[in-house]
Amino acid sequence: MEAPVKEAKKEKKDLGWAKFLIYIVLILGLTAISLFSALDGQVDEVLSAISSADPWWLLLIFVLLAVSYAIDSLVLLIFCRLYTRQYGYGRASAVMAVGAFYNCVTPAASGEQVMQVYTLRKQGISTSNAASIMVMWLIIYQVALVVFDVVAICVEWQTIAGLTMNLFGWEFTMIPLIVLGFVLNIGVTGLIFLMSNSHHFHNFITVTCVGVLGRMKILKNPDKTRESLRMQVENFKIELRRLLANIPVTVLVFLLFMINFFIRYSLPYFCGLALDVVPNESPALAFFDASFLSAFHQMVSGLIPTPGTAGASELFFSNVFRNYYGGSEANISACQILWRFATYHVVLVISGFVVAFYRGKVPVTFRYANRQTFVNLQLETYVERKKAVETLYQTRQLSRKSIIKSMENSDTMTYTGDAYGHYRLGDDDLGESGKLP
Repeated sequence: MEAPVKEAKKEKKDLGWAKFLIYIVLILGLTAISLFSALDGQVDEVLSAISSADPWWLLLIFVLLAVSYAIDSLVLLIFCRLYTRQYGYGRASAVMAVGAFYNCVTPAASGEQVMQVYTLRKQGISTSNAASIMVMWLIIYQVALVVFDVVAICVEWQTIAGLTMNLFGWEFTMIPLIVLGFVLNIGVTGLIFLMSNSHHFHNFITVTCVGVLGRMKILKNPDKTRESLRMQVENFKIELRRLLANIPVTVLVFLLFMINFFIRYSLPYFCGLALDVVPNESPALAFFDASFLSAFHQMVSGLIPTPGTAGASELFFSNVFRNYYGGSEANISACQILWRFATYHVVLVISGFVVAFYRGKVPVTFRYANRQTFVNLQLETYVERKKAVETLYQTRQLSRKSIIKSMENSDTMTYTGDAYGHYRLGDDDLGESGKLP
């Protein structure tokens, strides 16, 4: 009986590596096609523009990119410190590098969160706490992304109307793609929020919609889909309550995400400065235009679930920023190559080295991950995390008056801090009478 189990595990592991190699080959192929398309008929002009780029602006691009990932690491550090004081910035940076690598090599970044959970576990954080951290991360990230997208649409609505897509000689407006991308961004979070707050809507989605799609053979396993949706809704409720119990942390992380969006999305502006093709307008306007255009680029490129959005990202960049860089094909191609090299290829190589050589405390033999794996992790840790957040809320419900009364009747204070943000009151808080002022 033991031999078939070992063979099944070996076969699953081999299948994971096979998919991984397919993704790498697909990335290389799509990158080569994109590069050939960018250089087609204008090799000399593009190479001349890149070779004459200002080295100081190039340096700033990579500095800003490093700052962006440093902020991501800081956010992770903040979340991890809710559970343990014994967690350093270096560990958080390693986790973010692992996430960046799997974001680059898996379709729709499907392996990013689950591999970050496994890395956190290797660092000594329990699976339940690691899953809780990543779910809280996703909730605030999605909210911040939707807010940024709404601002971008409101500010740049006239620009959206003028964006066109040229595909095989067929030119059409990009408005439907941008709207669809925005709906996709807001859809997951909005859907789960509505399902968690409306019992009727929850039943409509899980019973009616999933049932119809199952009968139409669009969904192969309706019961599994219902369970996945139910788990995501329950996890949303749990982690949202935890976030609402730590309002200062929630606000701080939201602001860090917004700052990070401006840093990461503004990189096309600095690529234009490096190549001296920035629009003739005030630097502030050019900066914000590039940031909001990048938001539109993220919306539409996310519609194509290739690993690292390879191919799609380059194609949409050329069309979204066509008017921004003055319409010159050589300038557009040069900026696109420089931007993609900085934001994808450099990140892929550096994070790949981290994944290859970083070692945690607990060995993990996991090789392949997708979104369903992350859902399974949430399912396995659901009971433990629900109990923890209920304990947190029960403690938070204590009024200051009851705490004072409790301590007045005690010679020593036994209320100490814990992983969920509870507070410890020391002797310095007491007056001469031994009571709180």
